[in-house]
Amino acid sequence: MSSTQIIRGLLLATALLSDAAAQNTTASLANLNTWWHSTGEINTLTPVQDGNVRQSHLYAVQVALASTPSDYYDSFAYETIPRNGNGQICIPGDLQSICTGTDDQISIEPAVGITMAWTQFLYRSDVIVRISRRNGQAISASDVVIRPSNLNFKIQTYDGAALITIPYNSNGVRVSIEFEDDLWTYRNAGQGENSYYVQDVDPSGPNYVSSYTNDMPVVGVEPRNALLIFASPFPTSDLIPNDPGNTLEVTTGRVTGLNTTTKSIVSFGPGVYYFTGTDHAILSSSVEWVYFAPGAYVKGAVQYASGATSLKATGFGVLSGEQYVYQANVAQGYQNVKSDADSLHMWRGDNNTDGQTWTVHGVTLNAPPFNSMDFYGPVDTFSVYASDYKQVGAFFGQTDGMEMYPGSHVHDIFYHAGDDVIKTYYSNILAERITVWKTNNAPIIQFGWYQRNLTNITVDSVDVIHCRYSSQSSEYPRALIGSAASYVDPTSTSDASVYAFISDYTVSNWRAEGLSPALIGVNPLSNIDTFLVKNIWIEELGPDTTQIDMSSFTVFTDSTSGNAAVQLGASSPNNLGLIIQNFTVGSTLISFAANNWDSYSLGRLNIDGAYQGRWTVG
Repeated sequence: MSSTQIIRGLLLATALLSDAAAQNTTASLANLNTWWHSTGEINTLTPVQDGNVRQSHLYAVQVALASTPSDYYDSFAYETIPRNGNGQICIPGDLQSICTGTDDQISIEPAVGITMAWTQFLYRSDVIVRISRRNGQAISASDVVIRPSNLNFKIQTYDGAALITIPYNSNGVRVSIEFEDDLWTYRNAGQGENSYYVQDVDPSGPNYVSSYTNDMPVVGVEPRNALLIFASPFPTSDLIPNDPGNTLEVTTGRVTGLNTTTKSIVSFGPGVYYFTGTDHAILSSSVEWVYFAPGAYVKGAVQYASGATSLKATGFGVLSGEQYVYQANVAQGYQNVKSDADSLHMWRGDNNTDGQTWTVHGVTLNAPPFNSMDFYGPVDTFSVYASDYKQVGAFFGQTDGMEMYPGSHVHDIFYHAGDDVIKTYYSNILAERITVWKTNNAPIIQFGWYQRNLTNITVDSVDVIHCRYSSQSSEYPRALIGSAASYVDPTSTSDASVYAFISDYTVSNWRAEGLSPALIGVNPLSNIDTFLVKNIWIEELGPDTTQIDMSSFTVFTDSTSGNAAVQLGASSPNNLGLIIQNFTVGSTLISFAANNWDSYSLGRLNIDGAYQGRWTVG
């Protein structure tokens, strides 16, 4: 980033701070609660000031109860940008320390002006959300698209603004509001593996081409300036702390000392908090619960040390990783040095207690710099209960969804993610009602990397609203359902185990809008029985020139057993290991009977011939 751009961004931010402070008519009603930040900073180029919150440069949002449609209240529109205005830096705070040798999987996005805005409010009855553009450009009702696209919310326009009626839903509503006149089409530079995105708007930016050619396939269409609406039911009393004597009320501004408190609850009230790019919230062993009040904006990450059986993170505030560099390595001064153990997780726990649970509800996670969550210790007895959780601004490549340890139930989630989204590495888990916006790395479901014994897994009711990829490689499949090859040696096909088993795994009721990658991409490292995939709709598979449209299910072997092949369906009823039911591409049902399933047909199911008779589609 040039010095001219930095100065221009700072001047813009300063000029618009007073504008942000002026708009603060919020609702604190029995049926509606909105909030505002007086230190909103409109700035699409540089990091915002420590005490400020990046505010949408384009959207203003107001909310009214449908019963009183003339009474609108402001709802702060947050914004996040690729790399958070830091550039591709290695060292926190040093904008000149460019990591040219580390691919953070962001390329053309800053050059073409990609941003993501969101707003959050609480409600108990139907509301009308009014969206206007700060640049004065009128919105036409015919240009508005709501995703997931099957919700059928009422859309009107008045005086240049969009009016969207959002019915009350006890599970909450998490939607993307999109405008046909503000879309970006992602194109690959060429066909085949190891391609990359190209752009034609900024000659000084990365991957510029003067014009597109027929050899540059379209791999995704997304809003240039995204806007997400998160409407949440009011929380129940068990999700709000009510123990003043045992609660540490954190003071706004620079946060220190959480590692020394003797309280069991840490509460962030409305306001802005920050830890800087070389610190995070390392909690003392007494802290069991972190609360983010509506209107709390915390620039940091959370690390538990408590051995309590029940841990919590609740509230409708924001936990933002915007001050950290990509893959921030805590052991090396938070510099960009990848380490699965030491790179910063936005949520982390370190303890030796069996039978712990972690409840997370309501929180919005912004701009994770690495895998968003991992707990360490006896995770085979650790369970996660997550609900009404949102992850936004995950532009970096290594940004996963949450882990689901045994017995976990994760539901009503919005994920913007770059890497493995729904991680099914443990048994007896349920994930349901999940909305996914996927960028350019890894599958959405992931159950590979290692030999696993898994049973009783259900991933149900998933809406994929965007999914774009640049290329596919066999060891790292990019598909809706995926299993990667060995983490230790991803090129090996002989490191499976004939003694490991995956069974009673169900993937059901999925919708994938727009261009989608293949249904499955599985490198099986374990025997697989009764893997049921049913009620799947894909609007359109990606173009075959990108190699992301073809499903794969390849025989892997166990070299320790004389290269014996792992089995599909050996212990299943009728020896059927993979059962695909009601799989539709566009408006066409894919089936054996219609003969439209294979590599050269609409279904594009390229399953190894060694498994013939062990799977079915129809």
